[in-house]
Amino acid sequence: MKTYRLSKSKYLSGRQCDKRLWLEIHSPELIPPTPPSQERIFDQGTYVGELATEEFPDGVLIEADYLNIHDAIKQTKEALDNSVDVIFEGCFIYDDVLVRPDIILRNDLESWNMIEVKSSTSVKPENIHDVAVQTWVLQGCGLELKQVFLKHINRDCVYPDLSNLFALEEITEQVNEALSTVPDKLDDFRKMLTLADHPDIQIGKHCFSPYGCPFADHCWSWIPENSIFSIPRLRWSVKQQLLEESQVEIEKLPLDFPLNINQQRYRDSVQKRKAIIDWNAINDEMSKLKYPLYFLDFETDNPSIPRFDGMHPYEQFPFQYSCHIIDKNGKVTHKEYLHESKSDPRKSLAETLVKAIGKKGTVIAYNAPFEKGVLNRLAGWFPEHGVALSSIADRLWDQLVIFRNHYTDYRFGGSNSLKSVLPVIVPSMSYENLGVSDGGEAQVTWNELIRLPEGSEKNKLVKDMKEYCGQDTWAMVEIHRKLIK
Repeated sequence: MKTYRLSKSKYLSGRQCDKRLWLEIHSPELIPPTPPSQERIFDQGTYVGELATEEFPDGVLIEADYLNIHDAIKQTKEALDNSVDVIFEGCFIYDDVLVRPDIILRNDLESWNMIEVKSSTSVKPENIHDVAVQTWVLQGCGLELKQVFLKHINRDCVYPDLSNLFALEEITEQVNEALSTVPDKLDDFRKMLTLADHPDIQIGKHCFSPYGCPFADHCWSWIPENSIFSIPRLRWSVKQQLLEESQVEIEKLPLDFPLNINQQRYRDSVQKRKAIIDWNAINDEMSKLKYPLYFLDFETDNPSIPRFDGMHPYEQFPFQYSCHIIDKNGKVTHKEYLHESKSDPRKSLAETLVKAIGKKGTVIAYNAPFEKGVLNRLAGWFPEHGVALSSIADRLWDQLVIFRNHYTDYRFGGSNSLKSVLPVIVPSMSYENLGVSDGGEAQVTWNELIRLPEGSEKNKLVKDMKEYCGQDTWAMVEIHRKLIK
């Protein structure tokens, strides 16, 4: 029987889904390119790992990478033989399973402690199995592990004092409980990997939890465009039951299948192939608007390592806004701000924003709770502008409510996001040909442009960012015009 070398990541893939592991080994060409936003998450995780090792200045890094496993094993053995007390990313193989623990520390009694570093803010169930397979390999290689820890981000940390950036939690007991499951799991995986074809695993919630599966698009390709999975807010337990009964098409659901009002409206739209619109309710909502109208959108970042005064890890801050303004005569003007340097963008953004938005008039956003949260945080950071910022927050009106409650179109695909609604309501507009096409990409682009020197490359990114954020508010303007017609 052919054997396959497994790694920690492959082990975790198998725990999530047998089919995912089989495809990773046998059909890796099906894995799509990693999007820039996901690459940034990986980069942040690498940076967090590097910061976590600064506590041990005498530690030795095993520098050979995954393309040079033989060298990595040799360097690790040399470090062990030379009685190095702290080793970063040592390379260990036992029973054809390869792991590279973040940090191992030698104890006085020749036993070891292990520290796994995560960029999350707490210990998660999947972390226990992550550390368990590493513990199993290290023990198989003859290392006695006395204690194991998870080192994660501490949300109570406040910049510029990063001395408490990490929290250390012992997870020895949980890991020891999970250890006994490792050998049987590995045996199951190896038998499964000898199959000529992938195991027949039904799609489900596990495709996205605890990690997003790179094969999701492949495995879900048979699902029709309008299916039970596009019914708004349908519980996963209900979807799973329908899957088991092979009922994925909305049109084939029993007429008496229990759906709430919004879900039933979506089903009606799919079956009738037309929009279901409550114009009276929409008119009631629109009657609340007071001119001038301010169409507002923020772009934000939330880095794992805070870099501005008073900020916590993963705390969200704005670096850009766009605001299209319609006066009572229908005239449209545009205000915008994009921070273009590494300095703190918050104060200058807040100052320009309170000048751009007057003391009267409705402030329109799409998914207004997001904008409200940004405004309230700005008001807390800069009390001198608190009254003006709170006034803006108090005047918010949510355009999303129209499409969540009163305007249903099967062509939205069950989503009420601006990017789903816009091409249907305003066919001439879309995000497809923009240099930046979503919020995750905007974060990546902004972090790139603020590091660039002045010049054509930076100018292009600035143009792309302004075009993208401006598109969001112009989209709301065009949707507004369609609605008032």
